Amino acid sequence: MPPAPGRRRLPLAERREEILKAATELIASSGFKGVPLEAFAAACGMTKAGMLHHFPSKDALLIAVLERRDDLDLATVGGTLEPARDPAAARATMTAFVRRNLTQRSILQLYAVLAAEALNPAHPAHAYFQTRLEEGRAMFERYLLSWHPRPGLAAVELLSFLDGLQLHWLRDPGIDFLAQWELFADRFFVLDGPVNYPRG
Repeated sequence: MPPAPGRRRLPLAERREEILKAATELIASSGFKGVPLEAFAAACGMTKAGMLHHFPSKDALLIAVLERRDDLDLATVGGTLEPARDPAAARATMTAFVRRNLTQRSILQLYAVLAAEALNPAHPAHAYFQTRLEEGRAMFERYLLSWHPRPGLAAVELLSFLDGLQLHWLRDPGIDFLAQWELFADRFFVLDGPVNYPRG
């Protein structure tokens, strides 16, 4: 049976990537909870049955969207994760991530919307965000903040600043995100800054 008018035959990997891109944009603009699976299918010119061929449920699609974002983030470090030798090296790494995120407003909006929705333990991404927070803190401690006297506290501070700034920037695009980041980084990425964390 020939494909429906307007439909394109794509290899499975390409079709999956097309679906995930469309789903990312739709969730970023409309959230996840109120969007039916049919809407995700329609966004990339598919039927609901066709969508279920690639993702067995709406929840599976959501997790795939989130995992794709993580994969893209990890790809930016080029597979060369090494612990930062000092504050300057850590700052350079984080500034590269910040600059990349500034080119992905829809992705940041997606994360902000879903992170808020997933505070509900019944949300399908609740466990994902819990795990991501734990792993993110551990990664910061090991790869970015081993030079810091209190890497655990510093990891929470850094993540909290970035999450908060991203929310403000999503609400007000006029905020100079990079300038705010640099101002924070001037104080944060030092061994003896205004906030002197006690050891132990």
